[in-house]
Amino acid sequence: MNKTKCKMKITISLVSKFLIFITISCGQNQQKEFPNQIQTIKTDKHIRIKGTKVFGVMPNDYKYIKELSRYQKNENLYLQVFETSSSFNQAKPDLAKQKIEEQGAKIDTIKNIKLNEFEAIYGEGPSKYQGETKLMLAFGDDSFFTMIVGVCKTANIAGKRELQEILKTIYYEKTFELNPFELVNFEFDQSITNFKYATTVSNFFIYTENGKEDLQNETSSAIQLATLPQMTEEQANSVITDMLWRYEKNSFIIKNKNIKRAIINNYPAFTLETNVKYKDNNGVLYKAVLVGEKSTVLFVAITYKELESSMEKFKKTAQTIQMK
Repeated sequence: MNKTKCKMKITISLVSKFLIFITISCGQNQQKEFPNQIQTIKTDKHIRIKGTKVFGVMPNDYKYIKELSRYQKNENLYLQVFETSSSFNQAKPDLAKQKIEEQGAKIDTIKNIKLNEFEAIYGEGPSKYQGETKLMLAFGDDSFFTMIVGVCKTANIAGKRELQEILKTIYYEKTFELNPFELVNFEFDQSITNFKYATTVSNFFIYTENGKEDLQNETSSAIQLATLPQMTEEQANSVITDMLWRYEKNSFIIKNKNIKRAIINNYPAFTLETNVKYKDNNGVLYKAVLVGEKSTVLFVAITYKELESSMEKFKKTAQTIQMK
């Protein structure tokens, strides 16, 4: 299973703290292969990427992976879409050359472009995995932020061009009435924490104490659930392991890194419960990956207040997860 990764924060808000492992390396040199202006119209060949308002023309040999909002030719050549109701204009400073370099990313190419009426940024650069290249098209306005990430082997020049051609077909239908729970593959008991639904980021679903108004507060108490493809127990373990160093890369101090195998509501699972420190805030973090027969659920919960009782509520909530 390919996990989505990156080296830049999507925003400085709570959303970014949960999506710090959704990243891409990119750079600042001029890119001649990709246009400065993309003008598209929606045609009968366009396919909507579920969980988003994004439409694109996908080659026939690209298979749709529902749990990741991804179209892929194979595990080394794919295009994945993330969409949130946070502001692209607020996130844009985090896509600047200096901000990207501060995150330790190697910089190759980035440039400001236009996608129809929307401001956009195109970038490309190396993954943290040797021999892998990532492409990025990010766009939006004050009311939404969409990021499309393409991945290919660096040596696969034809694959890179194929991804670029797909990006050139992208159409965003802002007025489309999207069901934010379109990709949900689980149920859980919200009443244990009484957290309110805040936002959807494609296959990620975020709940906070006060709902959407907490999204710009990076230290709000929150729960995130994500739908993921079916995976082996080894892969599930690696999801949590991989996320740990990404939290540390983003100024979190993780007190405990002892991942445990468990059974949660009859599902094989891997869990981590730890105290954390973020800047001057002491908190607790609970993570669980539940492995089902057809899919997987990631559960992440964090708070900086009432630490002991909150941890117990998080663990109790995870025990109520039921996959559809």
